[in-house]
Amino acid sequence: MKGQRRQYVFLGLAAVLIVVGTLGTGFLPSTPFYQILSGGIIVAGFAVGYAGLGTFEFLE
Repeated sequence: MKGQRRQYVFLGLAAVLIVVGTLGTGFLPSTPFYQILSGGIIVAGFAVGYAGLGTFEFLE
């Protein structure tokens, strides 16, 4: 059960990061710094989601 809860937390966090990054591209100023920051948040969201699916082997 602990592993399944961890998976749900990772996927929930991934969804939040992707949504925040996407909204950030619209609300933040359109300077390169903020656009790269928003893109980095989106990429981090996908990385967290990928990890949440259990693709990476973590040291237990």
